[in-house]
This record gives sequence, structure tokens and C-alpha cells, in this order.
Amino acid sequence: MVAARADAAVQGIRPDAGEPADAAPPPADASPECVTGPVNLLSNAGFDTGLTPWVENSGGGFDLIVNQVDLEGLDADSGEFFAWLGGYESAADVFHQDFFLPTDATPVTVNGMAWIGSEEGTITAFDTLELELVNVASGLALETLQSWSNIDQSTGWVPFTAPVVGDYAGQTLRLRFTAALDFSNNTNFFLDTFSLDTTTCQ
Repeated sequence: MVAARADAAVQGIRPDAGEPADAAPPPADASPECVTGPVNLLSNAGFDTGLTPWVENSGGGFDLIVNQVDLEGLDADSGEFFAWLGGYESAADVFHQDFFLPTDATPVTVNGMAWIGSEEGTITAFDTLELELVNVASGLALETLQSWSNIDQSTGWVPFTAPVVGDYAGQTLRLRFTAALDFSNNTNFFLDTFSLDTTTCQ
């Protein structure tokens, strides 16, 4: 009997042991891995579902989202609606949308379409439009991403790309357009089909 137990021990088996208990299953992953991919952080980027979540503040009291059927000879870049800043003297129009920038978002780029028509010349910048990234809490501009003026007049929609240089991951930010016109000769700034593109875990 002693020899038999010794032989069994050599093979790593206790003759008097019961069946081994089943191993406990590994815990379920409560947070499955996400997939990293491109995303547009803006909502209603083409203005075709109304104003929300864009916020407008027109110095002249005008609606800054317009339907192409109201403007003969000017078609939206996409859909039927677009933004119209300026178009009257001494204008101060502001148009913005707030968004959250994920902590892993990189790189970040604003893309869109602009059409600028003006009674001003193309030598001196009298009327301007600025695209800024703003700290929501303080209202202070963090970066000027793109600037236009009456010098940039066009006869149709022109694409633009504006990369974000600073690192603002994990913050709630504001994408803000501000048009400023002087006391004479109108400039019209038309905007459409925006995207705030980044790559993040989804």
C-alpha cells in the first residue's frame, strides 16, 4: 500500500482525492474596450434641424440661420439652410456652439465651407470674421483658428481647414464666429457644412 501511494504521488495524483472543483469563471469586463475612430463633435453641423444647439447674437436683430429659398441666387452648400453673418452696416454678429473635447481626442480640426460677398474692395480689410476657440467658463479666446475679411471675396463656397494647436483635452469649449463690419459697404459672410473632427475612443 505504501508503494502504491508513493507511485501515485510521483504522478501528482492523490488516490484518495475527490474530483477537482471547477475553476470560477473570470469576472465579466464591466467596461469593454472601445473602438478608436473619427468623430464630428458638433451637432446640427449643417443647420438643417434649426438653430439648436447653435446660439446666435445678432447686433441687428436678424436670424443668423436662413433658408436658401429666401435668398435668390445663393444655394446652401448642403441641405437648405446656412448661416449668414453681416450683410448690414456696423454689424456685430456672434454665432457659437459649445462642445466637450474628450481626454483622448487628437488631432482636432475644424472644417467647413465659407462664401464671402462684399461691396468693399480687396485691398484693405474693413470687415472681418473670426473663428475662435473659447474657454466657456471665462469667455476668453484661447486661439484664433481662422480669420476672413472682405479681401477673401469669392463667387461660391470655398472649403477651409483650421487645426487646433493647443491641448484642451477634457474641457468644455466654445466654437465662436464673430463678424465685425464698419459703417459703410456691406460684407456678407455665409457659412455651412461644419465639422469639428477628431479621433477618439467610441
